[in-house]
Amino acid sequence: MTRRIERVEYRWGMLRTGAKTDDLPLRAWQGPEISEDVRSAIQEEGVLDLGGVFGDPDAGDPIEYDQLGLILADAAVVEIEFFNRGIALFMTDEPIGLGARLRPTRAIPR
Repeated sequence: MTRRIERVEYRWGMLRTGAKTDDLPLRAWQGPEISEDVRSAIQEEGVLDLGGVFGDPDAGDPIEYDQLGLILADAAVVEIEFFNRGIALFMTDEPIGLGARLRPTRAIPR
């Protein structure tokens, strides 16, 4: 079953000690601003089933932070937070292959 994505929110940046994630800029796309390629990729990769927190928020200073929020037509929200994605690629056996591809720099037009 395909679930309709109404809004995509993305936050990325480096957080120094004491900084809050809400201090980072939020980029958001909704409705027709979300391309069919992006919608298809999210469905095909199973991103809607992921949700949660990945990586190690204590692995360094500054902390690399990624947050992806997907708001669906049925009012459900899928939120993925990823701490220190670059470090996690080399230092953990967590299933982060998809997490490494979540940063939508090419998939979502700016």
